[in-house]
Amino acid sequence: MNRNRGGQFANGIRAAVRLLPLIMLGFAPASLLAQSSFTSPFDHYTTGYRLDGAHEFVDCESCHVYGTFAGTPTQCWDCHRSASLVRATIQPATHITTSERCDSCHRTAAWVPIARIDHLETYGTCQSCHDNRRATGKPPNHLPTDNQCDNCHRTTAWRPAFFDHAGIDRNCASCHNGTTAQGKPADHIPATNVCEDCHSTMSFSPVARVDHLQVMGTCSGCHNGTIARGQHPQHIPTMDECDTCHSPAGWRQ
Repeated sequence: MNRNRGGQFANGIRAAVRLLPLIMLGFAPASLLAQSSFTSPFDHYTTGYRLDGAHEFVDCESCHVYGTFAGTPTQCWDCHRSASLVRATIQPATHITTSERCDSCHRTAAWVPIARIDHLETYGTCQSCHDNRRATGKPPNHLPTDNQCDNCHRTTAWRPAFFDHAGIDRNCASCHNGTTAQGKPADHIPATNVCEDCHSTMSFSPVARVDHLQVMGTCSGCHNGTIARGQHPQHIPTMDECDTCHSPAGWRQ
């Protein structure tokens, strides 16, 4: 009988020892319990929203306001705007005019440097940003024009430019001087700098027409059979200049 009581007492002691950790856990400080909950880190990717870049180091309550998890915004603009409950950096007042798709230009690692500029997400004219303050604008040696940048340039790169001469308020030679833009080649016939009287803005060649009022020198300087048509084999022998008999309007006039 005493032997049975002794066995029961021993079994009770062993059960109490096993329960002791659970009893102590019930009276443990909240901080200890919080630390124990992070022994297995939560995989945020399982929510469908991956935390990367600067988002990895943000306090949970910065996004999950008032402890609310369901319905937490997942788009940049929903958090990074002044009207959002989420405590996130907002777009500055000096930001260029764009759409609300922040990730078209920015990355989660940091706001700056900007990864790239997606011009499909920008509003307004080119000059509203490309003013040499917010972004690169016209260099000092840019040709004079009132055109919009995108009349000649593309968003992929400044060069090559596809020039639209509409809006140019100066003569051709003011740009086509061999420095700002292609000028006369070395083998050009002697002429004034009124390029537009012979050439068109579509291309230098073929020549639209020859305005002989802009040509300098003698007729034979061009009409030599090489640069331009010269005397044909049946022409009468003469040492006179062409304009002694001919007119620029036509050989037979």
